[in-house]
Amino acid sequence: MDKEAFYYFKNNNLKLIYETATNEWISELFDFPLISFLKKINKKKAEKWHYKLMKLRFLLKHKPIIPNLEYVVTTKCTLNCKHCNTFIPTLNETNSHVNLENFEQFKKDIDAILKSVDYIQVLGFVGGEPLISSELYKMVEYAVKQKRIHNIFIATNCTILPSEKLLKTCKNKKVAFQISDYRNVKNITSGVTVKYDEFKAMLVENKVKFNNFQEKREALNWFSMPKCYKDKRNPDAMKSLYDGCFGRYCNMLAEGILLQCTVSVHMYRAKERTAEIENDVVNIRETKPTKELTEELINFYARPYSEFCNWCHWENIQRGLPCGEQVCQ
Repeated sequence: MDKEAFYYFKNNNLKLIYETATNEWISELFDFPLISFLKKINKKKAEKWHYKLMKLRFLLKHKPIIPNLEYVVTTKCTLNCKHCNTFIPTLNETNSHVNLENFEQFKKDIDAILKSVDYIQVLGFVGGEPLISSELYKMVEYAVKQKRIHNIFIATNCTILPSEKLLKTCKNKKVAFQISDYRNVKNITSGVTVKYDEFKAMLVENKVKFNNFQEKREALNWFSMPKCYKDKRNPDAMKSLYDGCFGRYCNMLAEGILLQCTVSVHMYRAKERTAEIENDVVNIRETKPTKELTEELINFYARPYSEFCNWCHWENIQRGLPCGEQVCQ
């Protein structure tokens, strides 16, 4: 890796490990012993010390740490939210859903990644609605057993209550839920009900960790999604956009393809797959030597910005929108 590539790898990976761990929605769920220890010694220098330790670890192992990886169990969902960050209302015959993943495929994907990285700091199960999968508990159970997966969360809209098997699996300090508050949402599909209070009570009763930012913010923390169309911008402007984007914190794995963010999942499936776009993603399921996959993952973080940023236009987004406004089918 040359000097320039390492500069970007430093910002997009080594430093992002600390930034992700101390992000509000992550730090509320999980403990990070090393960071807590460094903060006790010197809170102002903790981030700098942490970076130096991560840099040394990388130089010794030559394997990246994945700060946060969100595994798309499916894009099938019980709701049809207008401002869905996975663009679910746009899914159709040409822009198809991510297939419902089964346990065996999940195991293969995770095994391939773990052979090629140092560890996964946070692994998320997302959708769509991941609780649609009857095998979700098996996936979580397997992830819990992996020592190099440090923390696990499940994101849910609370329309499907967790099974006893899933609750039992989640009674582990590594696991937490992110629950969405859609109690006041109208025009929900017939037969679907939001079970937020019951879901929350089950988690409390079973001593399963969770956070509920939408309830705390009175369900007014959504924003509209960007317009997605092909463009070519000034590289410096792209770097600035990328550095300030929430997408840096939520790398996605959808049907074996590692992508930059939730919006890029939509763009990869719905827009033109140029050579630049194909070079921007990592195919986990493609047969290749472990060392080659490791290098591809390092290169994934050693870039000034994602090629998907050229398609992503945030100029006119609206903020403070009510959560879960539905698109009537």
